[in-house]
Amino acid sequence: MSVGEVKASLRAAIEAARQGRRVFDQAASDAEAATRMADAVLQGSRNEDVTAAHQALAAASAEVEPTRRRFDNTVKHAADYLTRLG
Repeated sequence: MSVGEVKASLRAAIEAARQGRRVFDQAASDAEAATRMADAVLQGSRNEDVTAAHQALAAASAEVEPTRRRFDNTVKHAADYLTRLG
């Protein structure tokens, strides 16, 4: 693989990571809205399935920011490498 091909692959990877971040952000936004609606409907429920669902949603929500950072770090590191290649 030539340096030019590596650069092209890095550019494609950077764009894919940026697009992935946009898709992820939309999915996270949709999930947050759905969670708010579910919370309103199920408020006060003591059903164990509802409790388990709330716990699963909270665990998923805790992963949103770390996942965003992973996308951002992927772009940053690939762009840095691309810059070093010249």
